[in-house]
Amino acid sequence: MKSFLGIALILVMAPAVASAQDKGRQFGGDGYLFIGGGDYADGNAHYGISHVGGGGELQLAGGFGVGGELGVMGRPGEGTGLFSIDPFYRFLHAGSKSRIVPFVDAGYTYAFGNRGFTNSNTLLNFGGGIDYWPTKHVGFRLEFRNYLDHGYARTADYPALRVGVVFR
Repeated sequence: MKSFLGIALILVMAPAVASAQDKGRQFGGDGYLFIGGGDYADGNAHYGISHVGGGGELQLAGGFGVGGELGVMGRPGEGTGLFSIDPFYRFLHAGSKSRIVPFVDAGYTYAFGNRGFTNSNTLLNFGGGIDYWPTKHVGFRLEFRNYLDHGYARTADYPALRVGVVFR
């Protein structure tokens, strides 16, 4: 488990280190921290959940890239740690100086330290949002993310709206 967390930390932090190379934003990395809230249904009732974490993204070519994220989601006493790997696409405009950058992403999430919150340890995720860059190195993120859990007895999803800070 320690080696898994070590590898996860390296994957999450590598894009933030790469972000020092800012060459027209064709290639480079961003880091981010977020907090959010969402919904969890157990069949008969809906409950509010919290979601907090951070990650990093590495822009590869065009609008395509890959990101990693580490966070915690759930209700008090029933939360789980989440580690996600996601390819993403940013809708970049060639030569544009736009401060707003929309994006979509989807990928694999591993749930760990689970206390009965999810049905399984393997989740799929998808979402999208916008990054707003009022300055060159610090911006804001608004994002929707949904986790799909195809567990043993039923399928569940955990939609969340997240806000955060992004940095290069």
